[in-house]
Amino acid sequence: MMGSVIVVGAGIFGVSIADHLAGEGWEVELVEQYHPGHARQSSGGETRLTRCGHGGDAWYTAMAWRARALWGQIEDDTGAELLVRSGVAWFGSADGWVAESGRTMDRLGIPVETLDDAGLRELFPSIATAGIEAALFEPEAGVLRAGRAVGVLAERARRRGARVTTARAIPDEQGVVVDGIRRGADVVVWACGPWLPTLFPDLVDAKVTKQDVVFYGVGPEWAAPGVPGWIDHDEAMYGCGDIGGKGFKTASDLDGGDFDPDTGERLPSPANLERCRRYLAERFPGIADAPVTLTRTCQYTSTPDGQWIVAPHPEHPDVWLVGAGSGHGFKHGPAMGEYVAALIAGTEQPLPNLGLARRTASGNLRTKPSPQD
Repeated sequence: MMGSVIVVGAGIFGVSIADHLAGEGWEVELVEQYHPGHARQSSGGETRLTRCGHGGDAWYTAMAWRARALWGQIEDDTGAELLVRSGVAWFGSADGWVAESGRTMDRLGIPVETLDDAGLRELFPSIATAGIEAALFEPEAGVLRAGRAVGVLAERARRRGARVTTARAIPDEQGVVVDGIRRGADVVVWACGPWLPTLFPDLVDAKVTKQDVVFYGVGPEWAAPGVPGWIDHDEAMYGCGDIGGKGFKTASDLDGGDFDPDTGERLPSPANLERCRRYLAERFPGIADAPVTLTRTCQYTSTPDGQWIVAPHPEHPDVWLVGAGSGHGFKHGPAMGEYVAALIAGTEQPLPNLGLARRTASGNLRTKPSPQD
């Protein structure tokens, strides 16, 4: 037995860490206040894109590629269909962030293709290419079935020996108070998504914002994997083809207003509905009038510079804080589990840019920064 660990939070980071440590022989307790994949998690819902494009940042790019391989291994091991292999298309400006992403992926040996207008029209039944100066296609990227993936990893962690406890947890120095009872372990990992800034307000420099996703009723020609995931970097929009009859997904990537994950009502804002509808008419005119079939509201947990938090507590080195991955963290889940396990073992060293120091506002690693960034 490697030792004991308590992981708090069964979102994608938490279940991935618990699953990996259990696979290494740790005695693992995974504590979740609701249920793995629940509606209030940033990791819940239908789908998340998986892609490697991260501008010029080679570390995040390589980690996403590693995660892509691990997702395939998880599918092979569990028999679950988690990854829709549709590819992901990028739209952007000439020689901007999208083009830089392409150069980084090419340098790391990750498959990526440059598209012209004809290539874009082959991917989408209807697309207006005005304003797209650079377009890329990641053929090995795609769409993850989000809530299902969290549940599958939680179940695999159980099979590997982890104990899953449904309870609310609060920190107590090196321990964890679970439903009023203090528990200890050799290592504690707090990977509790939008609750992390509340539990560690003096350490975690991150904000939680409301994010809306809209699905539109479309014909079978708009279904994935035939239609890829897509990201319009400069317009800060993204989505994917219809998966499982839910509809064509469209969402604004601009940071929304402040949001409480416990008490906030998960209803889409009229402004976001209007923005998504307007974008649909401009970029995919063939479905400009498609009816809304479903909406989802979750949240981002973001640092000012868009970098994650993966760091030891300054007073308790065996207590780790992991989070602020919303918007681009989900796809990295299995690689995050592997990475945190290596940090705990001491075979990797914490990265300063993922530390607990106060950050300087500098955008994000998803799309063009919001006006308020």
